[in-house]
Amino acid sequence: MAIPLRTEMIKDLIAHRFGSVDDLVVEWEERVRTGQQKIGSARNRGTVYRWLDEGLPARKDDILGFAALLDVDPIALLRIDDEFVRLHYGRERRLFQLGILGQSRLAAFWAIYMPGESWPNQSIARTMYGRDWTTSDYRHEPALVSNVFACFRFTPTAIADPISPWVVHFSYRRADSRDGMWRPYGSVIRVGRTVSLISESGDLQERTLGDAADSIAVETHFGPGAAEFRVASLHAFELKVVAPSQEGSCLRFGA
Repeated sequence: MAIPLRTEMIKDLIAHRFGSVDDLVVEWEERVRTGQQKIGSARNRGTVYRWLDEGLPARKDDILGFAALLDVDPIALLRIDDEFVRLHYGRERRLFQLGILGQSRLAAFWAIYMPGESWPNQSIARTMYGRDWTTSDYRHEPALVSNVFACFRFTPTAIADPISPWVVHFSYRRADSRDGMWRPYGSVIRVGRTVSLISESGDLQERTLGDAADSIAVETHFGPGAAEFRVASLHAFELKVVAPSQEGSCLRFGA
């Protein structure tokens, strides 16, 4: 399975930022030569055209290098739809949980969703994008409110241009947990006026933003125990949290 791409979005980004695939390749070679991309190598025009026609290979350095060249989150490259989830998500999730990298076509993306004490994985951002992730933390105190959905409202502040996608990843950890592990549980992807949510269980939701909307509302559950939430993006954002949520209808991570 070649990794399915948002081909039209990528073609628009290439045309808007570079002019042509040939110019994109020149810029990629320069990024590698100057150390902006610290691992991997640039690919030639034939390879890029093949990717646009057939999908990405599974090689981590190619996927992350291509995403960083376009200045998009790697997840934004993926064409995630109901068919993709139905055909591949269950198998890929099992391989992720068992740690079997060699059989997964999506292993290059695993580092984004790997639980850890210092999530998100800064090596992706620093070696490929030359910057750190933007993160924001919020602590849920059940003495104030519990067993409700809270609204996380994001306003991206550092998107290069209107056609650029924007992605934010969600994680949590139980307050005072002994392992101290952040556990990622899903992502929200905005492409144009369309916003999608994909959760760790394979739940896929989609909403269309209004023409004047410049922020994204996402609900997540605040349970009976204290917990910390961390959201992360490769592009800067502002965050406002309201609990309980006052939204009438928006994307929601289930309880």
